[in-house]
Amino acid sequence: MQYFYIKQGAVLPRIQMELIEDGRHTFNKFHECVQGADITFTMINIDTNVTKVAKAKAYIKLREDDTCTENYLICYDWKERDTKEAGTYRGIFDINFSGNIKNDSYTYPSGLLTMPIREEVLITILPR
Repeated sequence: MQYFYIKQGAVLPRIQMELIEDGRHTFNKFHECVQGADITFTMINIDTNVTKVAKAKAYIKLREDDTCTENYLICYDWKERDTKEAGTYRGIFDINFSGNIKNDSYTYPSGLLTMPIREEVLITILPR
């Protein structure tokens, strides 16, 4: 389980998830394909099951580090209305590959990939 904390009414820090390399030989090509995908963020209250943020536009950015390989983060920038109510929420990033994306000899299939894959993200909005 991953935990993320933000103060009520705050817009920083942004929430971000790292794409984790799982040892597959096509991982670098996946990075290329995800750059052309539609990425959204959803946040659901875990007590009431009410959606607070529904499929809001998210984005991918290059992670700044000292490695030789390019690594990417999937990010969402908060709006004040997103953090208006204190509580605990489940965060979900969806990556929608619309159509077959081709790159060199690799084709990534179309469809929806939901993140996080390995761990759930719990977002706590702390009262002021």
